[in-house]
Amino acid sequence: MNFIFAIIDSIVEWIKRNPLTCILLVMIAVFAPSLFGAIFIGIAIVALLLLALPIYGLFKLRRMSKNMEQEARQQGFGGFNTHQNTSSRPKNEGEVKVYATAEANEKRVNDEVGEYVDFEEVKDKKQ
Repeated sequence: MNFIFAIIDSIVEWIKRNPLTCILLVMIAVFAPSLFGAIFIGIAIVALLLLALPIYGLFKLRRMSKNMEQEARQQGFGGFNTHQNTSSRPKNEGEVKVYATAEANEKRVNDEVGEYVDFEEVKDKKQ
């Protein structure tokens, strides 16, 4: 019951803040009901879109995350839930796997550029 009173109270407050807009809406409703109906339908469609777009985005994000997780599982990365993969492949304690990578690239600097200077850092004593 308080909810209905809150709605009515907010409508009354809106009418007090916007009297000219209310008079214009009443005049359109009385003298041009088809125009008022079209405006009302347009406002209703915009309101429904504003409510439906976030819900659609939420479902779209969930579907995308499920697809990404499924692709990750197919590629062998295990997806987001890593607890399932630990039971399927037992690992020995201390087991280390080393994978070969591409050989190191050659130096980009030409050998004739200059020479290497070895230096020592000397700290000055404050006087």
